[in-house]
Amino acid sequence: MLAAFAVGFAVPPALCAQSYSHDEMRGSVVELSATVSSSPPYVTLHWNPSFFTPTGLRAYRRLRGESDWGAGFDLPPDSLSFEDPWAVPGELYEYHFVRTQDSTGHPVADGYLWTGVEVPAVEERGRLILIVDDTISAALETEIARLIRDLAGDGWTVARSEVSRWASVPQVKAVIQSRYAEDPEASKVVFLLGHVPVPYSGIVCPDGHNDPPPEAHHQGAWPADIFYGDMDGVWTDTTADHAIANVSGTRNDNVPGDGRYDQSLIVGEFLPEMAVGRVDLANMDNVSNGASEIDLLRRYLDRHHAFRHRQAPFETLGERAMIDDNFANAFDIAGGASGWASGIAWFGNANTSAREDWVGTLRDQDYLLAYGSGPGSFGGATGVSAIEDFRDTKCRAVFNLLFGSFFGDWESSDNYLRAPLVGTPDSHGLVSVWSGVPRWQLFPLAAGGTMADAYQHVIREVNDPDGPLPPSLDSWTNPDQTHVAIMGDPTLRSHPAKPITGLSQSIVGNQLTLTWTNPASDPTFLGCRIYRSSALDGPYFRVGAPTAPGENSFTVTIPTSETWYYLVRALFLQTTASATYENLAQGILAETQADVPEFNSWAQSLSDAGAGGDPNRDGVSNLVAYAVGAPDGTVSALDRLPRIDDEGRFHLQESGRADIDYEIQVSLDLFTWYTVAFKPFGGNWSLNPSSGYPNQSNVSLSGDVEKIFADGTFAEQLFWRLKVDL
Repeated sequence: MLAAFAVGFAVPPALCAQSYSHDEMRGSVVELSATVSSSPPYVTLHWNPSFFTPTGLRAYRRLRGESDWGAGFDLPPDSLSFEDPWAVPGELYEYHFVRTQDSTGHPVADGYLWTGVEVPAVEERGRLILIVDDTISAALETEIARLIRDLAGDGWTVARSEVSRWASVPQVKAVIQSRYAEDPEASKVVFLLGHVPVPYSGIVCPDGHNDPPPEAHHQGAWPADIFYGDMDGVWTDTTADHAIANVSGTRNDNVPGDGRYDQSLIVGEFLPEMAVGRVDLANMDNVSNGASEIDLLRRYLDRHHAFRHRQAPFETLGERAMIDDNFANAFDIAGGASGWASGIAWFGNANTSAREDWVGTLRDQDYLLAYGSGPGSFGGATGVSAIEDFRDTKCRAVFNLLFGSFFGDWESSDNYLRAPLVGTPDSHGLVSVWSGVPRWQLFPLAAGGTMADAYQHVIREVNDPDGPLPPSLDSWTNPDQTHVAIMGDPTLRSHPAKPITGLSQSIVGNQLTLTWTNPASDPTFLGCRIYRSSALDGPYFRVGAPTAPGENSFTVTIPTSETWYYLVRALFLQTTASATYENLAQGILAETQADVPEFNSWAQSLSDAGAGGDPNRDGVSNLVAYAVGAPDGTVSALDRLPRIDDEGRFHLQESGRADIDYEIQVSLDLFTWYTVAFKPFGGNWSLNPSSGYPNQSNVSLSGDVEKIFADGTFAEQLFWRLKVDL
């Protein structure tokens, strides 16, 4: 019952009867932030007092990536901080606080936070499936190629496919499934660019307008991009039967066999494996100010590139959040709590504030995050703005959380939820989500996460797997419904770091020297890391040791005569109101090629000179023999092969050459392998704290020419192996 805006519908009497208390609304969530220190206590959590009298407070904690919250522990109900005695540096922790309180509308409030001190940088983010509307690909080929380079430069491996905007939804899904099947474990995100066909599903009504005509009826099938992220659910079109004249004409009708799916809730098998985001600026004539769809997409992609590279107008970010909430606690939805909780996690209390003038405030000031809610229509939200304001007035918010009736059904023409991605040419909007049912909380971005991480939180933590299926007319506030969507790039992070500039290269033989200019003097600058790939779109892997903050060059051996791609990424220690974490800037690209004899001189003139060849028939391939110090392809390598001693330690004779990439891996079951130590091309040996191996903290490395690797927790079967690359 989120009342309509500017289309003649009256505010429902029930809405008028609700409490509009902002304090009550904020009491519906535990507003968490954290301070971290390089000495104990490493992590201290803070939260704001509740409007309601607390009766209990329970905290849960887990390492990022774990699925079990454990039993949790109780804290004094009236406490406002907690020094975590178990937290250590270099780990990313997730916290979940549950507060019981004396409230009829909000008897239970909860909050989430990611935090840690000096959390290691995320270097490999996974695989992204980029689906491009083929009607835009030719006109925007330069911008799309740049987008792919930017994604690869932030650690993503990009798999691009094109589809017709007139294809069927199942045809598009089949393309995504085929790309997902190429590497299911690594595939994390689907990015839809252009007017990719829109799935519809369910008999849902997240904005509460389910009264029969002539009231503003808006129940039925809503856009469901989440369908494209689910790889194993069986979506059907046989049972939903709902066709009532509504504010969208017949677009929300859902009857058997019409191509719109039955499923209303994201539960069980329908939980998506991948997050989905969309940049679709079709049918936005009322906000385009005469620009074509291609022009609008180009404008977005230019803005997107500028943000990632901290170019104008993003030299400064406006690190603050504003909340323009015109619903407060209406219907006990408390949608504005998502703005407060997100802003406080990013910027703290001092830089998160209520504002009553969305248009004027965002015209004159930069805000990284803005929340606006009010009685809505497809074209605006009362008390916030109308779509024409995005057309006529600069809006300087990057991440937009919006809530109100109708426009969460975002495929409508001139849709308000998509308007921030259009804006004026000098506007800042890059992300827009409908945040109220469910309430988005963007806390992962305050610790280096992405919008895709926030998406997975919404569908797995905010989602209630015990909710009714399908939702009844009385459950329009059910957060599980299939309409959850991101308008914008789902991989965006909140704090892009400033990259290096002026990258140049020189080659002498097979030695490449990269030279650049570091970002302007910044005490948080930690130096640069260099990455290499044989493919422009990645994946990229680190080579050599990081440079020191005062260094601006790097020399590396080029492995072979094929084309190689190098990225130089500046590294900073980022501080937010939640964490300190290593923040990698966009990688700046160098493409190079040198005349390098295949596998160097050791393989020349041999009858079986390939990497997998074995000319002396000792059962050891050339590449492995070279890696363990038998360089000419004829000397037996048998006595130099890696071995495991009686104490379960792994011994490696290494060649000492700079053109070998070594990885030491362990497994507990011969199925899952973890890289616990590595020596990159031209670099030094180091342990890998981000390996994911459960016993990584007990892995040790010793020895000089002969390297010895051990797991101090070794008590059961353990398997070691060596991987090498040249």
